[in-house]
Amino acid sequence: MLRRSVFALAGLVLIVSGCAKDNDTPAAAPAPYTAPAATVAQPQPAVVAATPAPVAAAPVAAAPAAGAMATPNAFALPCQNDQSCGFAKCNVQFGKCAFPCVSAVDCAAGATCNAVTGLCLPGGAPQ
Repeated sequence: MLRRSVFALAGLVLIVSGCAKDNDTPAAAPAPYTAPAATVAQPQPAVVAATPAPVAAAPVAAAPAAGAMATPNAFALPCQNDQSCGFAKCNVQFGKCAFPCVSAVDCAAGATCNAVTGLCLPGGAPQ
C-alpha cells in the first residue's frame, strides 16, 4: 500500500509539473497612487442682483353699475338660465354663470356675494 501511495504521489507531481507554463510572466504591479495635480482656483464672476422690473398692479374690478352683472371669467360654468348656476345667476349676455360675483346682483335670491372668495353663498349679510 505504501508503494501505491508513492507512485500516486509521483504521478501527480509529474502531471502538475508538466502542465505548468514556463513562459508566463508575472502580472505587473499596480502603479502607486499619485495625488491629482493641484489646480489654480479660478476667480468666479460676481453675482450681482438685478433690479426687479416694475410689476403693474392688476386692475381691481370696480363694482358694476346698479343692475349690471359681473363679467364672468374663464372658470365660470356655461349656462342658459339661473337654474344651472346654483346660488349665482346666469349672465345670459356671455352664456356663463356670474363668477366671480361682485355684488348681490350676481347672486340668486337668498344668497349674498362673498367679496373675498367671489362666490355666492346662501344667506348671511352682504359683505
